[in-house]
Amino acid sequence: MVAYCALLMEKPMKIIQEGYALTITDQLITVINTEIKKSGLNVSEGLILSFRDDDYSAEKGGYHPVEISINYQGKILYITDFAYVGQGYYAELEKEIDFDLFLGLMQHMGREFPIEQGYELFGIWQQNFCAYYEQGVYQVTVTPS
Repeated sequence: MVAYCALLMEKPMKIIQEGYALTITDQLITVINTEIKKSGLNVSEGLILSFRDDDYSAEKGGYHPVEISINYQGKILYITDFAYVGQGYYAELEKEIDFDLFLGLMQHMGREFPIEQGYELFGIWQQNFCAYYEQGVYQVTVTPS
């Protein structure tokens, strides 16, 4: 019985790709699975994946930080892209784009829309994010949620 339970713990949870109002590409699922596998954490608690470019700043720009939340069932709850708003001392890191797959809402610079209106934007964002990931621009941390 103990060996069977150990095998269950080692088996990675499947990240759910279907059933969302937006299309989740195989490439994004691969990015998520790769980082979860590297972390050694178990998805059964839910996880938050944080992608950061250490050189990103309000002054120099760079690659926006991204956060992806996965629940204990393997469903993507939200994907948030952050950006600096303001300049110099007053610049603050805030949500620029938020795709809330759980609530079915998209936010862009504080305005809410039905998530379906973000279909094209999400496709472009997803393609760019995966390309940046492949270029190795992000430092990734995975934490239990």
